[in-house]
Amino acid sequence: MNETKSNTRIAGVDVSKPRLDVAVHGSEAMTQVANTPAGHRELLDWLAGHHVRRVGLEATGGYERGVVEALQAAGLEVVLHQPLEVRLFARIKRLRAKNDRLDARLIALATAQVDAVKAAADPRLAELAERMTAYEQASDLVTLLKTQMEHIRLPDLIDDARAQLALLTARKARLAADLQRRLRLWPDLAHRFDLVRSLPGVGPIVALGLVIRMPELGAMNRGQASALLGVAPYDRDSGNRKGQRFIGGGRRRPRRLLYIAALAAKRCDPGFKAFAQRLATNGKQPKKVIVAIMRKLIEAANLVIKRDQPWISLTN
Repeated sequence: MNETKSNTRIAGVDVSKPRLDVAVHGSEAMTQVANTPAGHRELLDWLAGHHVRRVGLEATGGYERGVVEALQAAGLEVVLHQPLEVRLFARIKRLRAKNDRLDARLIALATAQVDAVKAAADPRLAELAERMTAYEQASDLVTLLKTQMEHIRLPDLIDDARAQLALLTARKARLAADLQRRLRLWPDLAHRFDLVRSLPGVGPIVALGLVIRMPELGAMNRGQASALLGVAPYDRDSGNRKGQRFIGGGRRRPRRLLYIAALAAKRCDPGFKAFAQRLATNGKQPKKVIVAIMRKLIEAANLVIKRDQPWISLTN
């Protein structure tokens, strides 16, 4: 049985800090190069010699960033898998052995199954995403420090924590302002930002997260945006257990931001408030109501960008 979904030649890359292990799907061809600019050039030559046009990699906390940029700059289609996706795929295929070379083959096999919306590589978004990560990390540190301060009693430690909190809060605000300033240097990105910003509950940070981390918005069909974000409902009917639906996978960081937007839309927008009330009346649990609102919001974000028209609220 042919496992690929197209005639495109596909390779998988297992990424570690010092090196890259590479395998071509449907072939015995394998290689190993250093995870350095020189190694990336060697990899590109090797892939070209094997006529590879699509390359799959597993996200590894940033060690993949350089090779992804090199592959995209060379015009190759890059598929970035989440680690959980690859682990579950291996379980489905009953592949238990594990080493770097076998992982490269596994990633190549998983990439051959991908039939997803592909956004064109945009180096501007790579830089903005790194700055967005810095903002998110500062935000997480502020939250963590506030939690720690609830348990501090000694006056000198309280003063020290307050000083740290002031610095972190200032850094968080500075990073947010800088992100918006940099994004507005590009009219097309600024226009996408304004379109997403028109949605109920979507503030500047949420809009930044969607524009930067979901460049596919505007190019997807109905249902694809919610699946990509990880809020599409999937059935797990088995035996007497029927009717329940579950979400999973998707892009965690923009999903966290959209959760905040959903809470705001439910509270402040008449349309979403009525939608939430209708779901609650029909017996939906509060968390499922919020997920349903998230699903409507991300589909609306895809739609406003596709139509190039801002959201029109019921109150307008």
